[in-house]
Amino acid sequence: REIFAQQPNRLFIRVLVITESRVRLIQYDRAGAVYSPLINYHKDPDTLIRLVVGLSSICEAELGLDDTVRWSSPQGKKTHGAIMMFDEKTEKYTKYKMRNLNPFFKSDALFGRGTRMWDVAGADGQKLLVKDAWIGTVGTTAEHVSLKKAVDVLGVQQLVDHEDRTGTEFGEIDYLRPSPEKGDVYAFENRIFQRIITIRYGAPIDSFKSEGEVLAALRDAIAAHEQLVNAGILHCDISRGNILLGESNAPEGLRGILIDLDMAMEIMYDKKPIDSRTGTRYSQSQLLLRGQGLPFRPAHDHLDDLESFFWVLMHIIFDHVQHSQKWAKEFIALCNSTDELDSGRAKRAFLDGNLLDSQIPDCWTQECKDMLIAFHGLMGSIAIQKERIIGTMTEEWDPTHMHALHAQKTGHYEEILEMIDEALGAPGSDRALPLA
Repeated sequence: REIFAQQPNRLFIRVLVITESRVRLIQYDRAGAVYSPLINYHKDPDTLIRLVVGLSSICEAELGLDDTVRWSSPQGKKTHGAIMMFDEKTEKYTKYKMRNLNPFFKSDALFGRGTRMWDVAGADGQKLLVKDAWIGTVGTTAEHVSLKKAVDVLGVQQLVDHEDRTGTEFGEIDYLRPSPEKGDVYAFENRIFQRIITIRYGAPIDSFKSEGEVLAALRDAIAAHEQLVNAGILHCDISRGNILLGESNAPEGLRGILIDLDMAMEIMYDKKPIDSRTGTRYSQSQLLLRGQGLPFRPAHDHLDDLESFFWVLMHIIFDHVQHSQKWAKEFIALCNSTDELDSGRAKRAFLDGNLLDSQIPDCWTQECKDMLIAFHGLMGSIAIQKERIIGTMTEEWDPTHMHALHAQKTGHYEEILEMIDEALGAPGSDRALPLA
């Protein structure tokens, strides 16, 4: 874990464990660990020699380091670096200079995606982001595929370049591990290293300073989500971290940017799939949470993502400003519960009740309070409509009525955007809020 943490360009690790008579080779990669049998090197010294020579290679790629991530260290200390992107068409590398020597984000998980994000600059000085991750090959859509469909979609993260190392020696777990012997099965998830480069945007939405700023960002992110759905892509992980603030004085449509499409999927409502995607707990829809493990849970749809926007707004209204509403702190804690059913039931009960003006912190304008109450009412109404269609999710249901509900998509977005537009520009919405 420490090696992966200290060496952000580390793809895999190979080590020897040696006793007084035996040796074992262990490989750690993003699918887990794989190891050789214990080998008696007194009886088989040639194998020990081969192992030591192999691990003494001067080729960085063979040692598990990504040699496209490079630093200059003239006196033993890193001074500057760059990330190289290989273009298969031209068979040349494009150089992106690091703006910082280390990634600004790196996953702490030992196995899985192993995500790393870097601040870099293009040849023209444009601020860009490099995202490296090991993506599963079953039931997932490569992020660059979704981003290509989102090209020129206003308010959605824009792709600049990408690299997919499928089928390469050090870019796919299947190629890093020995083939199983006849009759054996290796239980691991194959993963592929993928790199995307996108435009670098502003801070997460919860870095807001005023009501007007945060509502404008949320409004434009929802509008961008609609365009993404129209392009056939469902985001599936709406959260505070995946909505960024636009640049200062950004025009309408760019005041909030929707990012991180690595969990996005192609819309397939007509096939009524039971997908197993997870999202960010506090903002997951109540129906997806309550339906976990049930045989006829409906597919993740745009209404689930719209509900996620509502929970993002709830957290912003109640969890990021100073207030004395004790009930809200307890409720938000339940939304974040590690137990899916507890979180889902709490959210469902909240949507079933009344949200009163007096329950909302007074630092928000009356127009904002009215908008939140209206948004709450719409999400509660949609929850009831869905329940009438799917019942208990323990037996098959007729999808005809769900298709009819999905056909109202344009109206759903229009109603929500109109709510927020009415709150935008309210007197006092530009004043600084008492942030928690």
